[in-house]
Amino acid sequence: MSNVSIDRLTDSTFDSEASGGWVVVEFGASWCMPCRMLEPVVRQLAASYADKVRVMTVDTDSEKALTERFSVTTVPTVLILNEGELVRRFVGLTTFERLASAIEISLQQANESATGT
Repeated sequence: MSNVSIDRLTDSTFDSEASGGWVVVEFGASWCMPCRMLEPVVRQLAASYADKVRVMTVDTDSEKALTERFSVTTVPTVLILNEGELVRRFVGLTTFERLASAIEISLQQANESATGT
């Protein structure tokens, strides 16, 4: 799992990188212990959902405009986005199971909406 590549988003790359499909974005900071504890969870998500969801990170210290744009006041914060629009928000340290469940539910609801079922 350690070979999974997770892109860093910046204010200048966000719109082009996070607008196409499903994206999970982890907002964190290098000094934040819960953020470091969330790293393996984020890597596991990236590996487990590589075919369905892009997983990316934002450094809140260097990307203040992006942090403000999504009203992130606590790190870590994880956002699930579809086509650049916020679907779900998780604030604080969370588990792989909780995030994976939210991704599955979000994908299922979107699929049901698209197919009218």
